[in-house]
Amino acid sequence: MTDAEVEYPQTLDYHQIVRLVPYRSPWLLLDRVISWDKKRIVVQKAISGADPMMAAHLADGPSIMPGVLYIEFVGQATMLLDVLSSGGKRGSGGVGVLARCKGEFVSPAFIGETITAEVTVSDVIAGKTIYEGVVHAGERLICRVSGMGALINTPVVSGAL
Repeated sequence: MTDAEVEYPQTLDYHQIVRLVPYRSPWLLLDRVISWDKKRIVVQKAISGADPMMAAHLADGPSIMPGVLYIEFVGQATMLLDVLSSGGKRGSGGVGVLARCKGEFVSPAFIGETITAEVTVSDVIAGKTIYEGVVHAGERLICRVSGMGALINTPVVSGAL
């Protein structure tokens, strides 16, 4: 390990995660890392009615998490895995973007539940990460997500305030 690399613990809490990813509330969907290795990460999120994105979704209907947020949840886990497995080197100076995704929604997750995603990176080709994630609420399958993400350099805007 070089001086530029950091060795991260196998479990992380919200306060440790927030230092490693470029997201903040309400967009940060990762509450806890349960475990990880170079190709796989398991993360959790508690779905709260106090979260503005949950409270505003189907306000007069069922209290469920929006489907698009499962895709974001898995994507954020993939980005965090990249940071963890590279010792903090990869991704510096760039931002993660979704190149393509496919979601298969099986069952909704409700406010008050905790969801768990297990995300596996199958390959990295030409700077693009190919991954699959499975999201559960307890034993109940919520969805499967497959995707491809990439890191892009943050543009410098001339004369920006």
